[in-house]
Amino acid sequence: MSRVSGRAHRAARRRVKPTTPLWAACGAAALVLTLGVSGTLSTWTTAIIGNTNNTVATATAVVLSETDGSATCTSADGAQATVNSSSCTTINKYGGTAIPLVPGSTQTADVTFKNIGGANASSFQLSPGSCAQTPTAGSGTPAAANLCSIGDLTVAVSCSPGSSYNSGTAWSDLAYPAAAPPSTNKSHVAASGDLNAGSSWTCRFKVALASTAGVTDQGITVTQPLTWTLNGA
Repeated sequence: MSRVSGRAHRAARRRVKPTTPLWAACGAAALVLTLGVSGTLSTWTTAIIGNTNNTVATATAVVLSETDGSATCTSADGAQATVNSSSCTTINKYGGTAIPLVPGSTQTADVTFKNIGGANASSFQLSPGSCAQTPTAGSGTPAAANLCSIGDLTVAVSCSPGSSYNSGTAWSDLAYPAAAPPSTNKSHVAASGDLNAGSSWTCRFKVALASTAGVTDQGITVTQPLTWTLNGA
């Protein structure tokens, strides 16, 4: 190497030295980026709260069941479950038509109700619908009597706490003495928790044809819808 070329080489090497601070700056920037990603600096720039305990509950409801020992219906049966109201056609409180009444005879039917919901109830109501008969009063020969009103056909209703009827503990507020099929609503107000969740009560129906019933009472079928309502506390 000549003397001139040696000086040129040393000068070139001196011009390369200023690049060292640039590399240092790049390294610092990379460190800052790494710390930001790893979270060390993010704890200074981001505040986070995670809520893991978020719950809610729905209240309990009253749900009514009815049974005559062979059939059972509930207010939440079938498609009506969402409205807690159903129609029961398998329990006949008036005894049915298999054994027709003759003068002086009586048919008795017991039905047991239960609050199968989770809420206590404050009252229990019976709402009789319109009484109807076939054939209609005044039709046929002899002209059919009106068994819905004349009093030859009587209906008595009495209820008591428990899964079987006990006349000794019968409610006084929901009771119909023997008379023509009822037309007014009657309610029992809860007492001593007898309508609480899980409680049962039994209603007895006595349907009778007077011993003095005339021949105009013969061959008549009487029907009457009944609606039971259990009201929450």
